[in-house]
Amino acid sequence: MAKTGVTEQFSGLMAKAPAMPFVKTPNLDINQYVLDKATDGLFVVMGQEEVKIRTDPAAQVTPLLKTVFGGR
Repeated sequence: MAKTGVTEQFSGLMAKAPAMPFVKTPNLDINQYVLDKATDGLFVVMGQEEVKIRTDPAAQVTPLLKTVFGGR
């Protein structure tokens, strides 16, 4: 996020927020927020893949999955 400038732009925006009338300044760590959302998304995708693997034997084709599911 630092390479793309997101952190710097967000910090600049948050620095201006107290001067805006009727705006409540949130206490938000943008890096932690993005990490949390990325982790949430990763677990959603993992859950979807697990459903496929458990319901469709054809999805158990990688050597690692064959070992996990006993198909040596």
